Amino acid sequence: MPHRSRHVGIIDESIEFPYLCMMKMYILLFCIAVSIANCSKSAKTVTDPIPTDFTVVSQGTFTNGVHNTSGTVKLSKDPSGKKYLVFENFNTESGPDLRIWLAEDNAGKNYSEITKTVNNGTYKLEVATEVDTNTKKNVLIWCKQFSVLFGSAILK
Repeated sequence: MPHRSRHVGIIDESIEFPYLCMMKMYILLFCIAVSIANCSKSAKTVTDPIPTDFTVVSQGTFTNGVHNTSGTVKLSKDPSGKKYLVFENFNTESGPDLRIWLAEDNAGKNYSEITKTVNNGTYKLEVATEVDTNTKKNVLIWCKQFSVLFGSAILK
């Protein structure tokens, strides 16, 4: 009588390994999706009056990055010489950790952070005096957590 080995509960490794890899990948993708969904926050819509005595220095129109972004932005000065970014009819999709940066290019080269809060609507943000607006002409809506460009405008 031939000897039979009993291996109860053992699955052929050629089937088990790819199956485990696929399951790990699905679990990882699920965790990333839940993480992104949980940390997304809706952008608040604001409407602030824009002073009529501002002088427009340059302006640009937003284009999409990886998310829908629209509206215009103007670099303006008040009578005392303070600089502001004036957002008009601005709209972007919500996302985690959104920031507004002024940078030398759309990759965020030598960026200056203008704010850690991104709102939709019409409003103004003061630009710090040390920000070089002669070289930093790209207004970026940037997701810092994932290093993703939501949208941008070039000031001309």
